[in-house]
Amino acid sequence: MRITRYQDLIAWQLARNLERRVFAFTDKPHVARDFDFCRQIRKSSSSAPRNMSEGFGRFWPGEFAHKLHIAIGELEETQDHLEKALEQKYIDDDEQLEMFDLADRAIGAAVKFVEYLDAAGPDWKKEFLARRRDKFRQQRAKRAAAKCQPTEGTPDPEWNSRPERASRSQEREEPRTRTPEPEPEPEPEPEPEPEREPEPER
Repeated sequence: MRITRYQDLIAWQLARNLERRVFAFTDKPHVARDFDFCRQIRKSSSSAPRNMSEGFGRFWPGEFAHKLHIAIGELEETQDHLEKALEQKYIDDDEQLEMFDLADRAIGAAVKFVEYLDAAGPDWKKEFLARRRDKFRQQRAKRAAAKCQPTEGTPDPEWNSRPERASRSQEREEPRTRTPEPEPEPEPEPEPEPEREPEPER
């Protein structure tokens, strides 16, 4: 089963159930009078699930395993307080066995998970970091490729390289200039008539 949140941890579920049972019986008037005992067993039973959830949030296997080790110690302390509760007749044998069994099962689940984290932790961390580096490089390559794409025209980089598209884009970019019409040639001036010589007198 894939674990995506700390509530999916079997050890956390068992430890949380134990915490509820501890708070329930310490609320009874004849138990609540023993203030020091109630404070200690409530603190140890609450600390176990808190450390498990904190370890899950720390993400790295080594830190998670460290927090699980602390939770296991808190569960062991809670079992010792349950022994005292039975001796002081705060709970009966059935209640003590049920809560002691919850603590035992939570400890067993936490120990198995610690063994898994200790075995797979170093390799898992290396693989995770390698995957994250590869993902970062791919994102950086995509950003670099996006910057190289033409800003005008269509997103297709080959669009502007086609000859018919290029000629049309040049026509749009270059303003059309009208060729001036040739000026009409001036009409030739009429030649003057030759002067006539006077006729001789008769």
